[in-house]
Amino acid sequence: MSYSNVLFRLAGAALTAALALPNVAIAADFTMRLAHHYPDVHIQAGPLRTFVEEVEQNSEGRIEISVYPAETLVSGREMLEAVEGGVVQVAPMPGNYQTGAIPQLDYMTYPFMFDDAEHFRRAVDGGIFDLLATEYEQRGITLLNYYHKGALHFMHRSAFLNTPAAFDGERIRSLGSTISALIEAMGGNALSVPLGEVDAAIERGMIDAITTNCAAHLSRGWSRGLPYVTYVDMSQGGEGLGINTDFFESLPDDLQQVVSDAAQRMADAEWDLMIEYDTQTCPRLWQEAGINVHRTTDEERAAFVDVTRPIFARAVADNPALQTYLDIADQTR
Repeated sequence: MSYSNVLFRLAGAALTAALALPNVAIAADFTMRLAHHYPDVHIQAGPLRTFVEEVEQNSEGRIEISVYPAETLVSGREMLEAVEGGVVQVAPMPGNYQTGAIPQLDYMTYPFMFDDAEHFRRAVDGGIFDLLATEYEQRGITLLNYYHKGALHFMHRSAFLNTPAAFDGERIRSLGSTISALIEAMGGNALSVPLGEVDAAIERGMIDAITTNCAAHLSRGWSRGLPYVTYVDMSQGGEGLGINTDFFESLPDDLQQVVSDAAQRMADAEWDLMIEYDTQTCPRLWQEAGINVHRTTDEERAAFVDVTRPIFARAVADNPALQTYLDIADQTR
């Protein structure tokens, strides 16, 4: 990947600013570029803004941060390489785009590996964060935190998918190989539909259902064509804020602490916001929109978990490293 155009734009912007303000001294000792993929109105953009404000304030102006939101500098798919290469110093690490470079990110996407978001949080704090931080370290990135991005549910055009038998013959837009394995084990047809084609697939009846989180179901308008939600809390999504290790280690110890502390508070806010959104805000919005919602019972969830057992057995046989993540999930259950 070439970032020559990005670097040219950054250099041009810096030169223009310097020429426009020749008599203004730059107070900051360190300048940090932060890029992310969230529009400013997105719920998860708020804690990022707070992170920036706290770092600049608590460093007493010694760190200045330039923010490039909504993929205005680099895309979500480019975040890993952009931070690794120093094009930007810090950015979220969206795991769904990075499993090719860091396969361990796929280990947490298995259906029903976690009971809910709170269980996922305990597992992250109970050892998964440390495992992932080691993997990012090998790419020259220090993982500052890790937080929740929402749970996956099933959304259907005319029925609830609350039993394994209900999936038989259904055409379902899936998210990743681990979810596809579950769908196919229940007799469904797992389809890969690019994000930009989902609207057309729903409108033309090419798919019967999708798996996504509640925020996407509502914000992207998919609820209009898929008004039946099976609230199953099937799989938990996450990402972390990564900073270029060389840059981070160039900071004095006190400024490293400022950045680390702000990142921890950011993660706490992200966790709390997304859990509240999944468990309280979305159900309210669904009700207001007239969406039909079925929360799976303990018995229904147990039937799904039974289907996943051979999937996990095969996955561990093929990749024994997965067992460490499963052990952490069991220990924190």
